[in-house]
Amino acid sequence: MPRRKRNPNGSGTITKRADGRYQAAAYVPQPDGTVKRKYAYGRTFEECDRKRRELIDRANEGIPTPTRDMTLGQWFEYWLEVVVKPNLAHNSYRTYESAVRHHLGPRLGSKVMLKLGVKELRGVVQQLADAEGAKTAKRVLRVLSAALTAAMVEDIGLTRNVAKLVHVRATTNSGKSWDAVTVLRFLAAARRLTPYYPAFLLLCLLGLRRAEVCGVRWGNIDLDNRVIWVEQQRQRSSAGTIDAELKTDTSKAPLPLPAQCIAPLRWTRMRTAMLRERALSRGRAWFEDPEGHVFVTRTGRPLQAAHLYLVMQRVIRLEGLGSMNPKGLRKSCGTLLVHLRVHPRIVKTILRHSRIATTMDIYAESLDPDVIEAVGQLDRLLRQPARIRELEAAHSAQEAG
Repeated sequence: MPRRKRNPNGSGTITKRADGRYQAAAYVPQPDGTVKRKYAYGRTFEECDRKRRELIDRANEGIPTPTRDMTLGQWFEYWLEVVVKPNLAHNSYRTYESAVRHHLGPRLGSKVMLKLGVKELRGVVQQLADAEGAKTAKRVLRVLSAALTAAMVEDIGLTRNVAKLVHVRATTNSGKSWDAVTVLRFLAAARRLTPYYPAFLLLCLLGLRRAEVCGVRWGNIDLDNRVIWVEQQRQRSSAGTIDAELKTDTSKAPLPLPAQCIAPLRWTRMRTAMLRERALSRGRAWFEDPEGHVFVTRTGRPLQAAHLYLVMQRVIRLEGLGSMNPKGLRKSCGTLLVHLRVHPRIVKTILRHSRIATTMDIYAESLDPDVIEAVGQLDRLLRQPARIRELEAAHSAQEAG
C-alpha cells in the first residue's frame, strides 16, 4: 500500500466528524498579532475544502481571521483599524473610538464576543445609563451594535446582534423648529449683526448643514444661473481642518439658489477682496485660500462650523429667540417646506436625505422643476417686507407693554 502523501506545513487539515460533517482546521493570524487554530465546517468534503483554502489564502495575504474565542476588546481594535478607519469619515471614526475607549472597552473588553448575552449587556447598559446618562448609554449602544453587525459578516460564528435586543429610553432633542415669523426675525437680526448673513440664508432657505456651508467654494456657485453644488464639508481631522467628501451621493445634488441669496453672496465676494486688500496694504497677515472658500474670517482662513455656530447663538441671544441646537435651522427649513405643503419627495431632495424615511417615510424621485418651484415658494415666503414690518411693530409694542 503506497504511503499517504503528507499535506505541506501550513495547509491545514480536513477530518470527518462523527455526525457526518467535515471539519477543516488551519492556523491563521489574529488581529492582536498572535496565531490561533481556526475551524470551519461543511456538509461535503468539497465545501469544507473550499473554506480551508479561503482561510489559507487570507493567512497568506496577512489578513487576520478572528476566532470564536476572540474577546470584544480584540474585536474592537480590529474593527476600528480595519473596518471603520479606512471606510468612514474621520469624525465617525473619532466618535466610535471614543465610545470604545471610554465606555465599551473598560466594561466589555475582556468578554468573549460569542458569549455576550442580552441579560448581561442589559445590566452593563443600565449601569452606564446610571453613571453617564441615558443619552450616553444610547449612543454607546449604537456603536456596539455597529461593531457586532460587522462581526457577523466575518466567519466567526456570531449569529445575532444582542445590542439590537437591548433598548435605552432616552429623550432625543432634535432641536425646536421655528415658524416663518421666527425665521424672519432671526434673518433680520443676522443681517444687522454679522457679515455671515449670507451663510444663514443658505442654512434657512436650503437647509444646508453648517459644515457644508463652510465648505462651499466659489467654484460651486453659479450666480448667473442661480445654481449651487454642495460637494464637500469643512471638518476637523487629525491633519487639521480639511474639506471632506459628503457621505452619500444624494447629498451632492445641485440645488437652485434662491433669488435673495444672489446680492448677499456678491457682497460677500467684495468683502473678501476688501479684507485682503486692506490686510496686504497694512502689512497684516492674510491667508491665501487656494480652494477659494466663500465664507472666510478676517484673516482669509475658511470659516469653521464651530465658529458659525457661535455666531448663530450670539444672534439668537441678542434677538431673544430662545434656545436652538446646531441642527435647528436645518429642521426649520424642512418644517417650513411642509407648511407650504411641498410633497415629501421634494423635501427629501432639497434636504438631500439619503432615505425618504428620514423625511416622511415616503420614497420617490423628484423632478427638477418641482424642486425649483419649492425653493422659490420658500424664498418668497421669507421675502415679505410687510411681514417684517408687522413683526417689528408687534415686537416693539410687546416691549413697551
